[in-house]
Amino acid sequence: MSYVQKRFRVYSKSKRSVAEIDSTIFTNYTVMFQKTVFRVAYSFVKNCADAEDITQEAFLKLYKSSESFNSDENVKAWLIRVTSNIAKNHLSSAWYRRKAALTDDIALKSEEDYALLEALNALDKNYRTVIYLHYYEGYSVKEAASLLGISESNAKARLKRGRDKLREILTDEE
Repeated sequence: MSYVQKRFRVYSKSKRSVAEIDSTIFTNYTVMFQKTVFRVAYSFVKNCADAEDITQEAFLKLYKSSESFNSDENVKAWLIRVTSNIAKNHLSSAWYRRKAALTDDIALKSEEDYALLEALNALDKNYRTVIYLHYYEGYSVKEAASLLGISESNAKARLKRGRDKLREILTDEE
């Protein structure tokens, strides 16, 4: 049991926000899950600035939340779900549809990493998100389905179709 779990368990029965319970817990959650939340946001919006804004909004929701969590994994799952919802709302906003696109240069280790990132970004967001959750975050298909609010069979189908499309994109580039 982690330090955060031990400290949070004492207060989990109360309906106070994470921030009211202990600022150290919130800080620890931020450090533990910041990269994950950013990557989820980036997988939706494909823009660093927007992904940072979405990340900040997700942690603000955690800060204000009155949810009680049993473990760090519950917090991570909650943050991923909230982040994906914020990103979806962002993408459907009128402001987003009218803005001009800016390109982001992300430091990648090799040409293969860049090719894979380009191929992932070329996928439909439904396929891209389930692939990201399954392969990059290590969630099972059932857990990814739960996070995305879809059935397990739908998640399996998206994962298979996404892999097929990814394979097709990568073989066309070669």
